[in-house]
Amino acid sequence: MLAINKLLAKISLTIALVLIALWVFTPLWHSAAFSLFVMLWGFITLSSLYRVTPLFVARNPITDLLKRDVNQLALISLAGLFDFKRKAEFVLIGQIKQIEIGEGIIHVTDVNDQLITAVLSVNSSQINSHLAQLLSERERAQIDIRLQTQ
Repeated sequence: MLAINKLLAKISLTIALVLIALWVFTPLWHSAAFSLFVMLWGFITLSSLYRVTPLFVARNPITDLLKRDVNQLALISLAGLFDFKRKAEFVLIGQIKQIEIGEGIIHVTDVNDQLITAVLSVNSSQINSHLAQLLSERERAQIDIRLQTQ
C-alpha cells in the first residue's frame, strides 16, 4: 500500500502541475468552475503527498491501528483524505484462521472464511513485530501467519 500511495502522489502532483500551468498560461483562469477544479485538485494532491511523509506515519502509529482487547483483535483502517480512519472492525482471536501481512496492509480470515482487511501506515516487518507483541505464543501457533510475496 505504501508503494501505491507513492505512485498516486506522483500522478496527482503531475496532474496538479499541468492544471496549474493551464490555469496560469491560458484564459481558463477567467472561468470560476476551472479555478474551483484546480483548487479541489490541489487539496487532493496535498492529501496524497502528505500520506507519504514521515509525519503521516508518526500521526498514525500501528499501536493506534492494531489493538487487542481481552479476546478480540481490533483493526482500524486508514481511508480517505489526510488522517481519516474507518471505524474499528473486531475479530475474536480464537476464531482467527489466517493472517496475511503485506506492505501497509493486513488481511485477517476467521473460521467462517470472513475476510477483514486493514490499510495501515507501516511496512510488513513492523506489522509482524507488533502482532508478535499482541498475540501470545500459543495464539500465534494456532494461527497461520503469512507474509505476502510481491
